[in-house]
Amino acid sequence: MNKTVFSQISIGLQLALTVIVFIFAGKWLDDYFDKSPLFLITGMFIGMGIGFYFLMKELFNHHRDDDKVRDDKTGKWM
Repeated sequence: MNKTVFSQISIGLQLALTVIVFIFAGKWLDDYFDKSPLFLITGMFIGMGIGFYFLMKELFNHHRDDDKVRDDKTGKWM
């Protein structure tokens, strides 16, 4: 139970932190190059893309692990 809750919280935090890091990087690049929303918006989309990629990867891994545990409990050998 605790492992499941922690893994779900960590998945959400990983997505949020990835987006936040790329937003701040985009804001810094906007300030440095004086290109107001260009890098901020680009950073947001890149952060969301990377964050969702890792989110889907983690969800597929959890789904695969759940199927393996379920098969072990039912005694399936294939």
